[in-house]
Amino acid sequence: MTPSDIQRLIRTLPGLVLIVKADADFTIAGASEAYLKATCTDTGIFGRKLFEVFPANPDEPKSTSVDKVTASFRQVMATGQPHVMEPLRYDVRVPQKDAYEELYWTVTHSPAFDERGEVDYIVQAAEQTSARERRDSVAILESITEGFYTLDRQWCFDYVNSEAHRILERHPGDLTGKGLWDEYPGLQGTEFEHFYRRTMVEREKSSFTAFYPDQQRWYEVTTFPAPEGMSVYFRNVTEQRRLTSERGTLLAESERQKRIYETALNSTPDFVYVFDLEHRALYANDALLKTWGVADVRGKKWMDLGYEQWHADLHDRELDEVIQTRAPIRGEIPFRGTNGTRMYDYIFAPVFDEHGEVVAVAGTTRDITDRQAAEQSIQEQATRLAASDRAKDDFLATLSHELRNPLAPLRNSIALLRRDGLEGDRLARIHGIMERQVNHLVRLVDDLLEVSRISRGVLSLRSEPVEVAAVVRTAVETSNPLVQSAGHKLVLDLPPDALWVEGDAVRLAQVISNLLNNAASYTDAGGTLTVTVRREGPQARISVKDTGIGMEPATIAHMFEMFSRGNRDNARNQGGLGIGLALARRLAEMHQGTLEAHSDGPGRGAEFTLRLPLLKTAGADTPDETADAPRLDKTRVLVVDDNADAGDTLAVILDMLGAEVRVARDGAEALETFAAYQPSVVLLDIGMPGMNGYEVARAIRSRFPGHPTVLVALTGWGQEDDRRRASEAGFDHHLLKPAEIDALQKLLADLEGPHNARPLQMQASA
Repeated sequence: MTPSDIQRLIRTLPGLVLIVKADADFTIAGASEAYLKATCTDTGIFGRKLFEVFPANPDEPKSTSVDKVTASFRQVMATGQPHVMEPLRYDVRVPQKDAYEELYWTVTHSPAFDERGEVDYIVQAAEQTSARERRDSVAILESITEGFYTLDRQWCFDYVNSEAHRILERHPGDLTGKGLWDEYPGLQGTEFEHFYRRTMVEREKSSFTAFYPDQQRWYEVTTFPAPEGMSVYFRNVTEQRRLTSERGTLLAESERQKRIYETALNSTPDFVYVFDLEHRALYANDALLKTWGVADVRGKKWMDLGYEQWHADLHDRELDEVIQTRAPIRGEIPFRGTNGTRMYDYIFAPVFDEHGEVVAVAGTTRDITDRQAAEQSIQEQATRLAASDRAKDDFLATLSHELRNPLAPLRNSIALLRRDGLEGDRLARIHGIMERQVNHLVRLVDDLLEVSRISRGVLSLRSEPVEVAAVVRTAVETSNPLVQSAGHKLVLDLPPDALWVEGDAVRLAQVISNLLNNAASYTDAGGTLTVTVRREGPQARISVKDTGIGMEPATIAHMFEMFSRGNRDNARNQGGLGIGLALARRLAEMHQGTLEAHSDGPGRGAEFTLRLPLLKTAGADTPDETADAPRLDKTRVLVVDDNADAGDTLAVILDMLGAEVRVARDGAEALETFAAYQPSVVLLDIGMPGMNGYEVARAIRSRFPGHPTVLVALTGWGQEDDRRRASEAGFDHHLLKPAEIDALQKLLADLEGPHNARPLQMQASA
């Protein structure tokens, strides 16, 4: 194919197309008319060397465009594959201007093969990048609300958008190709010329507002350097300038806003402040001024405001960090000001200008001294609650264990009783076992009830003059079975003279008995327990000392806490729920006394000391105990209990005591039996299914008005509210299950005779 054939083939092709020979000089073989026009050349370039026609721009000595194009040609020749080049700058000489025009190209090189399959020609398809970007951006530029135009290197208008034509009052296309200085000579010598030349020559962006005398207008202008020259954004701000007469109003409003802000900032107890980039104070609100003890902070640094060197250095580092990272920073620190040393929480934050640059650091500080104290208190309370929760868990585990302990011998004893042939000592032994275990169960429940009553403040003391030695002897009698069974020696050391205190003899004996039981439980078999009573100034001192396992100092600190049992992992079977000592101390305090513990360490025994205030005058001797209660030969008793075992066994006991007894299993049967039997006493269970004890009592009182029957509640519910409800339902007395037989016998014996109803009383088993 000849060069003429090639030219005839591509002459009318759209776009910028160039064909070169695949030889060492890349000889030009043809070009499209669009290419010739874009490069300011003609057909005279055919047959000439490519880079002879299009040399590199001598004003750009660092240009690599020729090398890049050469490398692309050689890659096509070597691989026989097309090659797409990255966009590159390739300046073209414009003869009319006798200068090179800065152009940017996107180029694809493709091979053309001869009959042997060798690369014969290379086809270059090119597009000016600026032209393509121009097409893509025209729509955007036409939609903006600012005037926009571009100038080439010769200061000629290249593109002018519609808004620019409107602002400049020119027809579309009227300015394209015309010179800026020719169309607007009044720009010369003004700020417009200064900033335009700065952008065109020095290639720097400029933003300014200037007055154009020829049009009597103010323009806000921004210029940007561009590859072809420069771009200009502008808008007419004459109207805004005319509003400057309102500046006074605006300033007044600004001052008003300032006063509002300062009032808000000064009304908060928090500290608010601003520091500049050199760490000098610019502003501080009244609360901070008062703490710093100064009237004005402007220009002052940390050391000027009374900070110690370490404190000032810390805040200086933090201010620098905020400025460099453009991010807030937070911390807590103590500071001593006019209100003393307090703990503060603070935050430093960057302040940005309209360009996004950090121009200052603002901060707020809050006094958190009280908050931290509250948080610490909450944490301590949480710790106490956690310890209490652990103690509760230990208590529940212990309760489960302690309640099961008496059940095993009880079950075994019942099994033995079912066998024939038990009599004499063996039968008495089994009866003793069962009695001890039942008493143990009762003691556990009673301890729980006592603690509950004391905690709720409903336990009352029957105070009277009490002789201390008599109380001690009563306690010893109560604890003696446990002391004897453990093989301990008990020593009583009582004073020759009587010591009298004001108190409840039963409760004080309970305190001392608890101490003796505790000593017996924690002392190895054959140990010695010593009870000593002495006058100690205005107090009576009762000491219970043992030769037992002793205690660690840390254990003593928690000995009187609820549910504390020392080391539960100890192999010793200590028994109890861990509430005996807590109960004893509370009872001692209710008597205006104290209860303390001491031990020289593990294996060296322990001593518990009860101190009680002495009476100033001696009291009367306590009366002798009453004689045994008589038999119940005249008592007609109706026992109502849905628990058959409980009802039947109680009926058998009452029958043995001489009473005439009937048993009912529920409320309906109780009312039916009552009408036929006419009992003098009804022992009535409360918690029955269907018709409960309260309902039965109300029914008896309403159906048999005036009947002298005494109603006794026999129940496991012993709280104050339970007693109140029993009284309201018509009960005369209230006994807790399991009732102590002697107490029940005495109550029923007292009720014989006129069957007079008494005020409701709370009675408990021993």
